Amino acid sequence: MSDAAQHHRHAVTKRDAVRLARHVILIVACLIVICPIAYMFIASFKTIQDFFEFPYGLPTTWEWQNYVRAWKEANVAVTFTNSVIVTGLSVIGTTTLATLAAYGLSQPGKPLTTPLFMLFVGGLLIPVQLIVLPLFILMRQLSLSGTLFSIILPFCGLGLPLAVLILVPFFSALPRELVDAARVDGANEFEIFYRIVIPLVRPALAAVIILDGVWFWNEFFIPLIILTKSTTHTLSVGIVSFFGLYSTEWGLVFASVSVSTLPLIVAYIFLTRQFVAGLSAGALKG
Repeated sequence: MSDAAQHHRHAVTKRDAVRLARHVILIVACLIVICPIAYMFIASFKTIQDFFEFPYGLPTTWEWQNYVRAWKEANVAVTFTNSVIVTGLSVIGTTTLATLAAYGLSQPGKPLTTPLFMLFVGGLLIPVQLIVLPLFILMRQLSLSGTLFSIILPFCGLGLPLAVLILVPFFSALPRELVDAARVDGANEFEIFYRIVIPLVRPALAAVIILDGVWFWNEFFIPLIILTKSTTHTLSVGIVSFFGLYSTEWGLVFASVSVSTLPLIVAYIFLTRQFVAGLSAGALKG
């Protein structure tokens, strides 16, 4: 066998080994993510006896009533609705404000854009635990304490730093020729922003919606401190209260956690392509 053939065979073998190693790593990573989720859903159908006798096995009797009881007895119907309202309005508010701010900060030749951008990004360094007490006092002074708006407004502000950090590189990388051509054609600033700019940064908007939406949906500490009425509790707070009341009803606990997880999984499935594209493009533009 000639040296060229041996070299080609060695290169093919090495490439196949790298490909096999990559697939093994991806399969292991998928199992690490999928196995806990699968266990959570299976456990949500178990009875108390199954948890003690078959903690890692399939349930002997599939208790579909766990979801019905969790929805009614644990007040999941109310807390789930509150979480949907809080997350939806917070994501809309954060995305709208961040899009406007990022578009302004990305304009070339404008003064103070860099200091303002650093001021926005600096918000990522502020721990939530440090500002929750001033937030509680402020919401009480605004007569919003005990309402859903007492956490919607803070969420809109706390989600801005990450959203601005993701969106500014996208806006900065847009070709200025498109904007200039639109101005020459007589388009005003709103038409340029809505018809030209927004469609071009759709992957970045998807990334912002998913990242901030997951955080708002799962946030526990701020709603626990600020929402003082049980009728305004979000799902994350309601699950903890439910766990305290039914500490031995593990099937109900996992059923309520499954209800909390399902919307995030569905949202990620529908937005995953644009989410990955947004993060990848953001990394290249950054």
